[in-house]
Amino acid sequence: MAYQFEGYLRSDGTVGTRNYIGVVCSVICSSRVTKEIAENVNDAVPLVHSNGCAQLGDDFTVTRNMLVGMASNPNLYAALLVGLGCETNQISGLLRSIPKNKPLEGIGIQYLAGGKNTINKGMQIAEEWSKKVERKRRIFSITSLSVGVIALDLEDEKLNKVTSIIGKTVDILVKNDATVLMGLTETLAPAYLELSKRTDNDEVKNKFLSLKDRLDRKQWKEAYTSKNIRNSYSKKEKARASLELALTGNSKVRNFLYYSEKPAGNGLYFTKASNNLTETLSAMASSGCNIAIVISSRDILTGSLILPCLTVHSSSSTEYFEDLIDYRLTEEEAEVQAEKIIETLLQVGSGQQTSLEKYDLGEFSIPHVGTTF
Repeated sequence: MAYQFEGYLRSDGTVGTRNYIGVVCSVICSSRVTKEIAENVNDAVPLVHSNGCAQLGDDFTVTRNMLVGMASNPNLYAALLVGLGCETNQISGLLRSIPKNKPLEGIGIQYLAGGKNTINKGMQIAEEWSKKVERKRRIFSITSLSVGVIALDLEDEKLNKVTSIIGKTVDILVKNDATVLMGLTETLAPAYLELSKRTDNDEVKNKFLSLKDRLDRKQWKEAYTSKNIRNSYSKKEKARASLELALTGNSKVRNFLYYSEKPAGNGLYFTKASNNLTETLSAMASSGCNIAIVISSRDILTGSLILPCLTVHSSSSTEYFEDLIDYRLTEEEAEVQAEKIIETLLQVGSGQQTSLEKYDLGEFSIPHVGTTF
């Protein structure tokens, strides 16, 4: 079967499933101005967050890399960076780090002598881009899809039903040379030993084996205490992880990526998943994903601001938020349902709105690592 979708070609060869103009704040202090610009320009979306000021070390690096990755995402036709002027996360540094594969510009509130001037300048730039946005989609192979997959809050009794369907979906995508970025959740981490056996690369193997020692997020008052480290998983946690492992299919794993790392070619990858769905989807977008699948036993009330998120529900019962579900699993054979999920995915990739998009339910958020001010 020829799996195809209709998208937008970028100058670096990547393909967008959406065609937004991203207005990106470098720091929380410019978030209000960023929103004002985006709200007044067609096709524009505001990527605002609470970071960028007085950040240090790894936490600052994650913020910078996430913003570089988001601005580079193929679902953005263009990116406008909006700064204050005195932040740690300077616009000039971001501009040097972002590949020049699309219209790109940066402006600052202090440099332009105030918020009003910055809003006017930003709107002027974004409106010019909006006039030039390519509206016509072209046909591409599924090889141009980079699919983020995250499963959360799945009830144990439903895992056996869900895992075979999603596992087959992942395997079909990988077999047809799509890129799949699988979220490695806290509940899947205890399967580190099984995951390490699915790669022939010693470096990647060791990345999975390092999950043996889990480290909780540190706070200032206990940053150097040993109670953060718990060196073993319980039998219950390991049993749950073994069930959840089947969600990832049987394909070989190419790499285990850190936040904002880009996959090196097609295939199956893993990336750390936060307990916060928006953080995870934002991280997947910063790694280059152009579409996502979210599998859950509960209702999903928000997704990504720039990734269309196909919501797959594990329950067959009618829920209060029925209109926020894109695909509800049935009693059909796993292979049949996997094909249906991929068919729906290709339709969404071609422009069909997801349930979350219809209600404009999308956010952007940056994970924190280590201590923060």
